[in-house]
Amino acid sequence: LERETAGAPPPPAAAALAPGRWRFVDLPLNETLFRCFVYGQAPYAERLRLELRVPERRWWRIKVRGLAQLRDWPALWLFYNSARRPPLSAAAFAEAAIANGAPAEAARYAPRMPPAEAVPLLLQCGEASAARAIALANKDKNPELLRRVSAHLGAAP
Repeated sequence: LERETAGAPPPPAAAALAPGRWRFVDLPLNETLFRCFVYGQAPYAERLRLELRVPERRWWRIKVRGLAQLRDWPALWLFYNSARRPPLSAAAFAEAAIANGAPAEAARYAPRMPPAEAVPLLLQCGEASAARAIALANKDKNPELLRRVSAHLGAAP
């Protein structure tokens, strides 16, 4: 890791980088790992993770944030599906997608969430019909979901 990048904006894509090595100076470990992902240096991030024994849950949070910042949605989806039981909920993946301006990507994670979390997510993503379908399917267990969808649509319950 040799090139200083302090204060440099992240590149639009990893492919736009000239081949080379990077050096992150005076940064906390979390930020260093995040920048490794943003600058397309995932193998170095993996090596640091193993050398410094980064806890799995923290590693997942950093990698999710990095992949979302890169807008690498296929890689984010594969990462979510890579573990039998991921240490992060689907909501963390959806929040990362929304934070990076991809509500359609965030909606992909709704079927893997409990109805109480999926309905607000779908409403936030602009998928009112899908939210309504989930709310109707769960109206006996959780009638508040249907009221929330109705209030969002401006209709009476």
